[in-house]
Amino acid sequence: MLKTGSKGRVWARGIVILACGWVAGVFGFNAAPGAARADMVAGPAPESLSSDLSPESRPTPLEQLSLKINLPATRLDLYVNGRLDRSYSVAIGMPRYPTPIRDYNISHIVWNPWWIPPDSDWAEGAEKTPPGPGNPLGAVKMLMEDGIRIHGTNAPRSIGRAASHACLRMKADDVKELAWRIQLAYSEKRDPELLDKYQRNRRSSFWVTLFEEVPVSVEYRQVERQGDKFLIHPDRYGRGGLEAELEAALAPHPQVTVSKDLIKKLRKLRAKGTVEASLEELTQWSLGEPASPATETMPTKRS
Repeated sequence: MLKTGSKGRVWARGIVILACGWVAGVFGFNAAPGAARADMVAGPAPESLSSDLSPESRPTPLEQLSLKINLPATRLDLYVNGRLDRSYSVAIGMPRYPTPIRDYNISHIVWNPWWIPPDSDWAEGAEKTPPGPGNPLGAVKMLMEDGIRIHGTNAPRSIGRAASHACLRMKADDVKELAWRIQLAYSEKRDPELLDKYQRNRRSSFWVTLFEEVPVSVEYRQVERQGDKFLIHPDRYGRGGLEAELEAALAPHPQVTVSKDLIKKLRKLRAKGTVEASLEELTQWSLGEPASPATETMPTKRS
């Protein structure tokens, strides 16, 4: 508690602190330039950051959660205590407004957020949108650094594509499931009736401060191993590097040569989406031989 000999100074300082907190919450300082400030929030100011809590007073999460997002796969993976628990399909930033590749931390959850147009050409003429069915952020958003958010959407057909202005969009049920899972583990607001409250008061925003930040890793991997299959994803941002990723993934399998025929085949197939191929198929393609059509796959939930 702040102590001073002048009540007037305490009152004035409190007003300044509240005003600064409101301005930061509304105008989204440190937002990514020209991109993800689309989800700035008007309404209640956020509570203090989790870092304000001392280690001694900070509660222990009910479970340790972390998120990994692979942009070419348009997929978000939820890890619980270090093990993969769920996978969700997401929309990522379009090439003009790419989602930054870096590590983030989720610090707050906002249910029924406002959307306020950013000062960017793509939002020119747009009006701010209060919480509700027409809000581009959907029912909930999760705040990270540099104005990047994980949030819902009123354009569900964009999921699985590079279609946003740098943020990560999720389907309505998926984003609510993920946000509530994080809220249960990393906040003291765990009463199941809160979900009904958020739904009943869809025109009001509700801020939830996490007492510990949830780590989020955004990666760019065009080639992944999944069981006995290889997943080859589209190069959504035109970064190149497919040959190098294939060589690294196939290093334990010297029978497969990363040949021009293989690269050509995979580039043609993945133009339609993610390609799922067996080691046998990759071997045949590397030799220029035909093989059974590879499977196009999409992220699904796992339990």
